[in-house]
Amino acid sequence: MSVVDIHCHILPGLDDGSPDMATSVAMARLAAAAGISTVIGTPHWIEDEHETDPAQIRQITADLQAELNSRAIPLTVLPGNEAFICPDLPDRVKQGDVLTLADRGTHLLLELPCEDLPTYVDDVIFKLQLQGITPVLAHVERYAYVRSDWHILDRWVQRGCLAQVNAASLDRTKGDDLAQDLVDRGLVACTATDAHDATHRVPRSICNEWSESLLDVKAGEKT
Repeated sequence: MSVVDIHCHILPGLDDGSPDMATSVAMARLAAAAGISTVIGTPHWIEDEHETDPAQIRQITADLQAELNSRAIPLTVLPGNEAFICPDLPDRVKQGDVLTLADRGTHLLLELPCEDLPTYVDDVIFKLQLQGITPVLAHVERYAYVRSDWHILDRWVQRGCLAQVNAASLDRTKGDDLAQDLVDRGLVACTATDAHDATHRVPRSICNEWSESLLDVKAGEKT
């Protein structure tokens, strides 16, 4: 089975994740050791603030893959984005300004604000779905409104969204059981690393049961 980390800041020099190729290689070694076979690099995309260029993401992904191949590190790296929600995000995705997961055109890693729930969230989700894109809600355990009322997440899941939690959030020694509670309620589609480096926020073992179906879709095709 192909274990795919759909949320990882492994691509060097694009955001607050890996600063350089050496760090990315170190992260790749940790990911492979954790049983991950494929990592989707998801640098942040924030409208008017941090708009990562799709062409640059694809090129850096290819450069990193070549480096890993030369070192015989058994990890496949694919391009993507972690897109911060904004009212015109569906249009920006349609224009090709934002990358979907693995550049497949079927799933988008969607980040929401941690504190305040925007009034346009449902509208953005609906418009993405009209384009054949399934929103994958990033690290849902961080959102204050989900923490106060899990039914909010349940409503999005019932409408066809997928939810992701960070693997580190399942560590009960940290005294926070929310992520596990969401898993137990059947609201979480997968865990991901959300790794940013090789020392503190590192790649670790994850669970992603729909990863193979994601990678079965050829780039540019939609199911």
